[in-house]
Amino acid sequence: MQVWEIVSIISILFTIPVLMVSYYQLVLFYHSLRYPLNLEKDTPVLTDYPKVSILIASYNEKYVIDRCVDSVIATNYPKDKLQIVFADDSTDETVAIIDAAAQRAQKAGIESAIFRRPDRDNFKSGSMTLAMSLVTGVYVLQLDSDSRILEDTIIKGVHAFQTHPDASFVSFRVGHYNRYFNYITTLFAISQDQGDTISKMGSYLPNFPFSGQGGYIMYNCTDIRKVGLWSEHIEIDDAKISWNLYSAGTRGIYLSNARIMSEDPETLEIWKKRAYQIQKGWTKIASVYFKKTVHSKDISFRDKFVLFLTYLSPFTNLSWIITSFLSGFSLVFGWQAPSSSVFSNPFYVIIVSLPSVVFYLSAFYALKVQNIVTVKNLIMIPILTYASACMIILGAIAFIQGIFRKKTPYFKTPKTGDKKFNKSVDYNKELKIWKVSYLELAFSLVGLFLGAYSLYAGVWVLGLSMFGFSILTIKSLNLSRLFVRRSNGGGGQIPAKDGEIAMQTFESIESGSSGIR
Repeated sequence: MQVWEIVSIISILFTIPVLMVSYYQLVLFYHSLRYPLNLEKDTPVLTDYPKVSILIASYNEKYVIDRCVDSVIATNYPKDKLQIVFADDSTDETVAIIDAAAQRAQKAGIESAIFRRPDRDNFKSGSMTLAMSLVTGVYVLQLDSDSRILEDTIIKGVHAFQTHPDASFVSFRVGHYNRYFNYITTLFAISQDQGDTISKMGSYLPNFPFSGQGGYIMYNCTDIRKVGLWSEHIEIDDAKISWNLYSAGTRGIYLSNARIMSEDPETLEIWKKRAYQIQKGWTKIASVYFKKTVHSKDISFRDKFVLFLTYLSPFTNLSWIITSFLSGFSLVFGWQAPSSSVFSNPFYVIIVSLPSVVFYLSAFYALKVQNIVTVKNLIMIPILTYASACMIILGAIAFIQGIFRKKTPYFKTPKTGDKKFNKSVDYNKELKIWKVSYLELAFSLVGLFLGAYSLYAGVWVLGLSMFGFSILTIKSLNLSRLFVRRSNGGGGQIPAKDGEIAMQTFESIESGSSGIR
């Protein structure tokens, strides 16, 4: 067997799972086009107002927690039917801020309770699970400290439960109150929009399983207590509980027209590390619950397949590394397949190219659904493909660590809310260079060489892909911190003019019901 044949076999083996994930996205895209866009479009009128608890997880969130509580106080749901429960592990001035916020909520007529403990066992998962002992509502709305609900969010969520009695959770569209702060937040927002539109809107009619997202989700308290809450520490607590709910034979509902606002990461490094934690958590969940799910009689074969396909999707990162670098080295060492091979067949080219077309179409549709098809946002779509490239190495490592259930430090995404608009805030103060960053740098340097050689050989697609991967990965590493000491928290400072524009964006979101400019 010749070397090119061995390379081809390896490439095909690693491409098949990627195509399975990609074509499932195609199926979801088709169903997202059929999603009833008028679902909860208008504020419904309820005849019954069950008690709703709002569970807010917090750990040193002094910049954002106040606005989260204020948004709950401003809701149009009856105040005597609301309860706020703080799952607070804070060790700084956030403690006093939450105490004051709880009193403010009580004065507004909302029952409030605070759960604190002497340690951080199981981190956020452990805190929320123990705090559920204080929850007395029929439903519980899980919020992160930077989440901000709109005035009709709770009513729409309750109405969705009443019209879908088989639902265990209602997932809301993620809004972005700093969407236009910089190009990274805009890219992240479009990426999130696309994910919500395809994976969640597309799951509604065929009733496919999908992962709920903590901070933007309302649960039926009875159902989540039956499946054990967030009792064990898995990095992505919402994905874990979603898996267990589907395994128990229940379903989730997604509301595209009801949103909860949040803060988007403002640097590639934070976005990448956040994505790493999500992908590691998803893979770990699939590994932990593999046997239990396979033998479950409460879930169909189709839904089992969809769960594994969704939660093991981080494998695509490992696949990209192997196939792309093999292709690059094949050019260098002359291992290319002959022109008569399957790789030159037009049918094969169409099969592997179609997912890219779907990516662009689905991103455009995500913008169209929200009425934000602008020139700026359209330009961001092709840039998004390159921004995602910087996360490939960490994504591959996340997959491997998740499969083998490796324990790693918990990454807390830093949040600064609107404080960044009126004072200097060091957005990067909680960030450290990870040891794996050196591995990312090594791959990037090799990628630059392979990219240059590919362009020299006339293989433009591979060359541009490798260059984009390498350059964006290096940029996301913030390697300057290895050599230069930052002064005055440079990662969080912005020019006054940009701050003024960002503040206008923030205020326009707060004053409207849609959060869309």
